[in-house]
Amino acid sequence: MAQLTQGAAAANCDVRAFGAVGDGKRLDTGAINAAIRATAREGGGTVEFPPGVYLTGTIEVLSNITLRLQAGARILGSPNPSDYRSIDRASEGRSSSLILAQRAENIAILGPGTIDGNGRAFVMQPTQPHPSGFFDTAATRQGKAFFDRNQTNRDGPDRMLDRPGVLVLLLECHAIAMRNLSVVDAPNWCIHLACCRSAVLAGLTVRNSLRVPNADAIDLSSSQDVRVTDCNLEAGDDGIAVGPCADGYSPKVAENITVSRCVITSRSAGVRLGWAASDIRHLKFEHLVIRDSNRGIGIFVRGRETIEDVLFSDITIETHLVDGAWWGLGEPVHISVAPYGPDGPPGQVSNVRFENVAASGEAPIVLYSRDPGRIRGILFSNCRQRVRCGPLDRFYGGNLDLRPVRPSALGITRRDLAGLLACGVENLELRNLGLEWLGAQSAFITAGIEAEGCRNLVVEGLQGGGPRAGAPALRVDGKAVEP
Repeated sequence: MAQLTQGAAAANCDVRAFGAVGDGKRLDTGAINAAIRATAREGGGTVEFPPGVYLTGTIEVLSNITLRLQAGARILGSPNPSDYRSIDRASEGRSSSLILAQRAENIAILGPGTIDGNGRAFVMQPTQPHPSGFFDTAATRQGKAFFDRNQTNRDGPDRMLDRPGVLVLLLECHAIAMRNLSVVDAPNWCIHLACCRSAVLAGLTVRNSLRVPNADAIDLSSSQDVRVTDCNLEAGDDGIAVGPCADGYSPKVAENITVSRCVITSRSAGVRLGWAASDIRHLKFEHLVIRDSNRGIGIFVRGRETIEDVLFSDITIETHLVDGAWWGLGEPVHISVAPYGPDGPPGQVSNVRFENVAASGEAPIVLYSRDPGRIRGILFSNCRQRVRCGPLDRFYGGNLDLRPVRPSALGITRRDLAGLLACGVENLELRNLGLEWLGAQSAFITAGIEAEGCRNLVVEGLQGGGPRAGAPALRVDGKAVEP
């Protein structure tokens, strides 16, 4: 719960006392904001939402305010984009939100009620595929067949109408709590903490459509001292993203972030770091389950930022190829550094550890630096990689997906693969790595571990061999090597 500043008198009010109806038909925006402002004038306190459906546009949370959604209370986003207020800054063109706090402190949003983004109102009907791009069809293994299958819209992403930018946006806020709350059906980014300090997100259940693009469950950008724990997250885009997409709000460092005991399902990455406008460092992810996802863990540097000092421990990952125009090709772990910005060489990824990670998927672990040495200090310790051939291999398999990258013709390219593929990595340690092959493998899986242009490679205690008889367990710069 939000902590009131010293000497403040805690108030408590019911939004119905300010005229909110809660029938899901009449717009309650004015009444809700009047209740918040009145409570703030009293020094802060709790604004209560009794059972009901509160149809609303933008709600602005002020300092020392707690929103408490009682059991049976639902905040429902308006289907009319004009009911959402835009602010003077944007990230990826997103400048409006349903619940907004700017430069506020000591704020909380508590359950057990629900925030409903009403994303279903913004899906283009009949459903059409979201535009696909950033790659050249001719560069893929399947050629035109890759693009044709990619655009059949079997698993989304769906094309969207004009939609609000962020469901819950907390910008430059301090001392934040979101607890024991359900958040559903975001039409775009869901919960975004930007340039915030000291936040706890605990016991959240996020259920977004797996067909809606950009509907990340939780985005943490340029924020410090954040803890996310005991959450169940389901999203058409990333589950938890740190430093999303060259954030436009601030160049501050994202650091001291811990994520633990969460279950994540995603059509992009369960956990994504970068690409970002600034550095990301000192992160810990532990005791996670990532399931039914297109990518498990993704780390992306596309500008000059550095991502460093990250620990992933005690994590279970299950991925598979997803049918549609989503980015990624089923990799349990993907780390890549490649230029996308217009100026200068890209930054780097360093000191990333994977400990006790059990992965199962239809694609390899990928570590790829277009400029050698931009990925360094990577450790896999006591990890297991189980590789299986899936039903979509013939449509999408045997390719490397580096989107976004320039030139865009390098976005998705034909590539022979392995259980773990490492290109241009420096100081890579694979200790007690287990490889297991589930059934016959596609011909483009040619080795257990493939290393190209890597310096200071250590392989110790490798368990398992190549994908088939005669295929090497370890190949370095094109030559089979005894591990």
